[in-house]
This record gives sequence, structure tokens and C-alpha cells, in this order.
Amino acid sequence: MNRILAILFYFCFSIVSFADTTIIVLTSDTGYTGQAWRYTGVGKPLDEPTIQKYWNEDKYITSIAYTSHGWFFAMNQGVKWTNQSYRQSSSWPDSFVQEKKNAGYMITSLASSDTQWVVVMSKNTDMTDQQVCSAPWSNLKDWIKQWWDKNYYITSIACQNGLWTVVMSKTSRYTAQSYMWANTADDIVKKIQEYWDKGYLISSLEYGGGEFFCIMSKTEKSANTGQSRFIKVSEDPTSFIKEGWDKEWNITYIGG
Repeated sequence: MNRILAILFYFCFSIVSFADTTIIVLTSDTGYTGQAWRYTGVGKPLDEPTIQKYWNEDKYITSIAYTSHGWFFAMNQGVKWTNQSYRQSSSWPDSFVQEKKNAGYMITSLASSDTQWVVVMSKNTDMTDQQVCSAPWSNLKDWIKQWWDKNYYITSIACQNGLWTVVMSKTSRYTAQSYMWANTADDIVKKIQEYWDKGYLISSLEYGGGEFFCIMSKTEKSANTGQSRFIKVSEDPTSFIKEGWDKEWNITYIGG
């Protein structure tokens, strides 16, 4: 815990614009209870009063993203966290991250639109240290391997204007991890199925810079866990979520 959070920034001179999409991942046997979710609509601000309302009901933000439906978040009871805070800002909130890390918080969700960051930090997680790097992908491959070799795992990703930010955490949550890229939704779905068949689960899935970036992770029980995904630009995800809830599956990831 006394290791200083390393935040390495690189400048990306080739800005890649991309259309927002909406990605929802539903998973069985999450331990979540009383799940609630909300999206705000394109161009509208993050719904902070609703977040505060759910906090008052002991629900915590477990995933958040800027999507083709605007800011979109899920909140749950059933997590072991004891407190939570977030910061929305036009640039990476370095001082907030450092202050909260010093108080025992870790990044548990990360999101960005073209102009805004949202960093969610929670207390009493199973993570004991984190490293953060924001860089073009060519600079990230070796960095990820470096921390994988030290038994860290990717726990959050986000893309803003073609620049990827990756959070790696020291955690006992995962036993193995891999990542994949694809240019289309159909291609990433095929790759996801291959890893589902190997006992992996989607832990992060984002669209940025014209490509899908998916993190697949194994846990001690992932081989016996069900999962489904929704990847659309304009279709409303309400029916998909309801079908999952009817099976007692919950939202475990929101991407965009």
C-alpha cells in the first residue's frame, strides 16, 4: 500500500474519432442484490442525484461508461466495499486519485467521454496496489506484460480520443487473464465465445479508436459461470437486461 501510484502519460498526436456504442455484460452468480441501473441520454450530464439516492440505500457503483445512451451506470448491494467516491473532470484527476489512494481507496470503475473522465474509487476492496498507464497501444503492450509478471491484473480500461488508459491491480480476484482486439462487433463476439469455451469471462470490454478491446479473465469459479453480452449502437438494452434479471443474472460491466 505504500507504493506510489505510477501514472505515465504519453501524448497521442493522431486523434481518432469514433462513434459511441453501448456494451452491457450480464453474469450469473454475482452475489449482487438490489441492482439498479440508469442512463441519462446523449449529451446530458451524469445523474449525480440518483447516484446519491442509491448510495443512501447502500448501493455502490460497480460499472459506469459513456455510451450511445449517454452516461450509463449500474449500482448494487452485495459488495464488500465500505465507502465510495468519484470525480468527474475534464482531465485525469491525479490529485483525487492520490488523495483517495492514500486513504485506502482503489479505482473500481473508470469511464471517459470525448471530453470528460469519471474515476470511481472504493474502500475495503480486495486490491492492495494499483498502477495506471495512459498511452497509445504501442506503448502499453510491454507495460502490461511487466505488471502481469508481478501478478497484477487489468481491472479497468477506458479510451479517450484514441488514447487508452489501463489500470492494473494487485488482486486475488483472478487466476489468469488475456486480452483481444477486433474491428467489428461480430469479430469480437467470435473471439469472446472462444474464451468463454476456455472458462474465461469478460471483465472489461470497450470500443475506442475504431476497435473493440476486450479483457477476458479466469476466476476460481468462472468455468461454471454464465455470461451474455449486448453490443449495439442504437438499440435500447432494457429488454436484454430484463431477460438477464429474470434468470437472476446481473450487470457486471458497462462499456461504450
